[in-house]
Amino acid sequence: MRARHTTLALAATTALLLAACGGGDGLEAGEDGLTPLTVMQIPTMDAGPLHLGVQEGFFEEEGLDVEVRIAEAGSAIVPSVVNQESPIGYANAVSDLQAIDQGLDVKFVANCCAVAADPEGDTSRIFVLPDSPITDAAGLAGANIAVNSVNNLGDLTIKVALENNGVDTSAIEFTPMNYSDMPAALERGDVDAIWSVEPHRAISESRGFTPIISNFVESFPDTTIGYYITSGAFAEENPEIVAAFQRAMDRANEFATENPDRVRETIVENLQIDVELVDETNLHVFAPGLDEESVRVIAAAAVEHGMISEEPNYEEIFIRPGE
Repeated sequence: MRARHTTLALAATTALLLAACGGGDGLEAGEDGLTPLTVMQIPTMDAGPLHLGVQEGFFEEEGLDVEVRIAEAGSAIVPSVVNQESPIGYANAVSDLQAIDQGLDVKFVANCCAVAADPEGDTSRIFVLPDSPITDAAGLAGANIAVNSVNNLGDLTIKVALENNGVDTSAIEFTPMNYSDMPAALERGDVDAIWSVEPHRAISESRGFTPIISNFVESFPDTTIGYYITSGAFAEENPEIVAAFQRAMDRANEFATENPDRVRETIVENLQIDVELVDETNLHVFAPGLDEESVRVIAAAAVEHGMISEEPNYEEIFIRPGE
């Protein structure tokens, strides 16, 4: 781990630039020369690169003192970003697009996490009981499937994945509940199937549940599905802070890609998830940059399935690095 004091000289210089360029209402550097920045994430494996960026000093080297706060869902993070309680935060692409569709001041800043191409490496699966009459994707037509929230990423990816396999999804019922409550609900027979994302995918595997379909990979392979966002107002007032975050997040994603074991270690440390369980998890793809094409792909699917009214103005929703 990089010691905090080794980067303070560079950080102080960068922070002066941030304060000079950030606008009259921008954030101000503290006594240590670093500009405090709250970033909200959710308690999943996707938070790994952000925590690593803090631990490795990537944000500090950009003049930022990042505090990571955890919320249970992206739906709670979006309003915090809009009101600048948390100037930058994570939410999946569907939640981001729904906020924009509702007229909220949300802008895409940086990639968080993307879907792999191999179903065996997917972080998301639909599970049934071992003795369930559902034995393949076709059996999910008309099923009651537990998701963490309705009209969002879970049901969109499930519908698209099943439709890609020729399954009629019109009669599927989606029941919202916390991921942690899903295994018991499945065993009680309250639902026919559950949607598990890491680390809950690994939990479902460990309980002997039967995987039916890898809905992320079979809906949007090689697609970014989670992003860091900010408000347009914050970006306008603090362009250098946003740019500094983008540079540091790029380094964090690259480091996470090169050091998957460190991702798992930091998740154990920061989210108190059992190390043996984390060792069995799959990781998302952590790519640097801002993947605009994936937003377009997901937006088109969200319009088709009635989750947003129309595709956004793509020239207005991205804070492009270097601009």
